[in-house]
Amino acid sequence: MKKILLTIKDFESTTITSPLVEKTVELAGYCSSKVFLIHVTPPPHHSPFNVDSEIFRREIANELRHEHNSLQQLAKCMRDKNIDTTALLVQGPIISTILQESERLDIDLVILGRHKHGPLYSVLMDDTDEGLLAKSACPVMFVPI
Repeated sequence: MKKILLTIKDFESTTITSPLVEKTVELAGYCSSKVFLIHVTPPPHHSPFNVDSEIFRREIANELRHEHNSLQQLAKCMRDKNIDTTALLVQGPIISTILQESERLDIDLVILGRHKHGPLYSVLMDDTDEGLLAKSACPVMFVPI
């Protein structure tokens, strides 16, 4: 296993000490794997009619800058643990973007954090985890968070 794709959904619960990152570091260390961190942001929408478009664009830019910095900091922490790590911030639909990037990078394993939810959540929400599992050409590993 030479290349691992670690998906980052939110930066609040994903730190260098989170189980998701710890498992990835452990696995990458055993296998001498390169890790790609990926955070997918949805495509930008048009500003609401009651919000100035310039302010809306500035807020989106600030949010993307914050996400980029958080992703780069996490990658640096992993590199400090001697894990070859590259951070990717990509815009697009979540499932298809992760699938495209995993194919483009020739990924051997995709790692996702998995929250426990009840059956109502699965009915109401688009489940990224199950979508990736059903469509991925490479193995997908879920880590409970």
